[in-house]
Amino acid sequence: MKKFLLPIFFFAVASSIAQKRFSEGTISFNVSTYIDGMKIADDATAVQMIKGGHLRSEMISSIGKTITIFDTKDGKGAVLRELGSQKILIPLNRDNWAETNAKFQDLHYAFLEDSIELIGFKCSKANAILKDSTVVSVFYTREISTENPDVDSQFGSLPGMAFQFSYTKGNMMVVYTATAINFDPVPIQKFDIPNSGYRVLSYEESKKGRR
Repeated sequence: MKKFLLPIFFFAVASSIAQKRFSEGTISFNVSTYIDGMKIADDATAVQMIKGGHLRSEMISSIGKTITIFDTKDGKGAVLRELGSQKILIPLNRDNWAETNAKFQDLHYAFLEDSIELIGFKCSKANAILKDSTVVSVFYTREISTENPDVDSQFGSLPGMAFQFSYTKGNMMVVYTATAINFDPVPIQKFDIPNSGYRVLSYEESKKGRR
């Protein structure tokens, strides 16, 4: 029996080493929205930048741009909304960040056998359901993992990085599909919060506007 232990142990270690850690870099997504299976409006672009515990995500569409910046170590960040000439900054603290991502906490994924290839990586499928009945469907690759799960609260429990994910509620579905990933260093200035040029709106005030 002992002669089989070494090969099995080596295989397990090799599999672990083969998974690349995404501690810094940029990943870009194409974002499509469907109603009753038909695409509506033009596609948007989403970009996520990570540098250790720093996160910057951008959503750019024909309507405008939304940028979210957060430092998971210091527990500080902001949401920047640019709609035409209107520019709004909403400061975030750790409690705000937790509340914003609360719906993704304790997600239990069901792992399926479906697989596809995205930007050169084999991806497996997993599904989950949010408390508001939104169905989350994810294709993730085991070849890459996020080093800091705090910056990837939606998919931190998956054994890999999400390269395609969709949210379906009722007759509407929004699909994010990775178009590129880059492991080059991200300038720390990308995570700076502007101190001028924006009208400041408190987090509580911004919540009233979403009701």
